[in-house]
Amino acid sequence: MFSIFVLMLNSCATFSRKMIKNDLSIITKEGVSLIDGEYEFKGYEHINAGNQRSDKTRDFAGMMDLKNSKIVDCDKVVIKSKALNKKKKYELEFKLLKNDSVKYSFTYNGTLKNGLLTLSNYTSKCHGIPFLLGGCRSFQSRIGLTDQKNLLIQDYYDNSGAALFIMWAGYTINYVEKYKRIQ
Repeated sequence: MFSIFVLMLNSCATFSRKMIKNDLSIITKEGVSLIDGEYEFKGYEHINAGNQRSDKTRDFAGMMDLKNSKIVDCDKVVIKSKALNKKKKYELEFKLLKNDSVKYSFTYNGTLKNGLLTLSNYTSKCHGIPFLLGGCRSFQSRIGLTDQKNLLIQDYYDNSGAALFIMWAGYTINYVEKYKRIQ
């Protein structure tokens, strides 16, 4: 019973729409293929948790929480979408390239919701006894397009826990990174 309670508290990602509302091109069911294309690996604009624009940009691998030594020096990201049989469900193939040579590729499923694709990259790692003497860290991403048809990635981090349900601790952070379209 306790495990179910913890999973219910920890399974929902809450993305802040105010970070992207001024530069968002709404993706419709008919327009999901607009996300297909080539993008720069390094971001050109970062929006931090305080909704402030920053020159401190992150690369694609960092925003997607990928940990692989092969992808440190990539220069391009290629995205290809494919509709699945289920309503508003898509498969997204990502290829990370260096000098037009594929260094790493992976796929995520995505669900079209509120004009963005929420990816199936949800992770949750718990330590101790969650909310009793420990906590959990959750992560998820969603992608979309800017008004200029550049790629945007929004990440959601939630780190929460407690000591004996009395001393609550944790934080929730959203980040956004934008990547220029090459082709």
